[in-house]
Amino acid sequence: MAEIILHHYPLSLFAEKIRRILAYKKVAWRSVEQPMMAPKPDLTPLTGGYRRIPVLQIGADVYCDTACIARRLEELRPEPACFPPRQAGLAAMIEDWADHRLTQQIVPPMVVELFPVLPPGLLEDRAAMTPALSKEAIFGAAPHALSQARRSLDRLESQLRDRPFLLGDAFSIADAACFHPIWFMKQSARLFAEVEARPALAAWFARVEGFGPGDVRPMTPAEALAIARASEPADVAGRESARGEELRPGDAVTIKADDYGPEESRGAIVRLSADEITIRRSDPALGEIAVHFPRAGYRINKQ
Repeated sequence: MAEIILHHYPLSLFAEKIRRILAYKKVAWRSVEQPMMAPKPDLTPLTGGYRRIPVLQIGADVYCDTACIARRLEELRPEPACFPPRQAGLAAMIEDWADHRLTQQIVPPMVVELFPVLPPGLLEDRAAMTPALSKEAIFGAAPHALSQARRSLDRLESQLRDRPFLLGDAFSIADAACFHPIWFMKQSARLFAEVEARPALAAWFARVEGFGPGDVRPMTPAEALAIARASEPADVAGRESARGEELRPGDAVTIKADDYGPEESRGAIVRLSADEITIRRSDPALGEIAVHFPRAGYRINKQ
């Protein structure tokens, strides 16, 4: 199998979600560091426009959004499982809550805390993705967001009092999703004290952090692009569209996130399921690329 390549940057919350899964599964992977801000000239040729981090690359197959990435990793390395069969629905609901609500509670106070050391222009870059990420909006939201985050930390503390992981004895996607915003809090000793004040939560955090960095080796962006150029999409068969689906394989579509980030990816549908859509696009420098997205959280417009 082609190497697993993760395009990310060290301070990315959502990349940490995937890094925890890779470490837990003991999957060897290559690390390609991408810029925190646009432009991202070594990423968008792979995605066709999508610029959010992380992105997973396997040859000429490119996976966008951690929901899609996590499930592809589960297919490639089923054991140890991150999606417990008897609790798959519950795990997915916790994942969605953590990726959205919990993250939205933690990010504003953390950005205020880190503002003096953030790269110049970062908040202007994020404001171009959505007004909710402008400096004014974040600073205005921070006090209420922190008060809500405390309630969420209390709920996690309660859930973890009699078990090592959120769903029981084993790590799952629920833990990966709840870990990454709390990991972001560790960048501020003052705010991370909220975690340390909750003993079960603090012990769980140390347990997940203890997986370590995993089996990772660096790769340059140029090397990753060369691999895509030399490869053909491989993960494009099966999983046809469901009955009653308006979209069909072969349809030309645009895809973009429905919450933030106006950038679109364009291509022709090659695979469609209830949970995922795969488009095939041709890049002038790389050739044929298959780009995979989850259905949830993305607007798909037929051209």
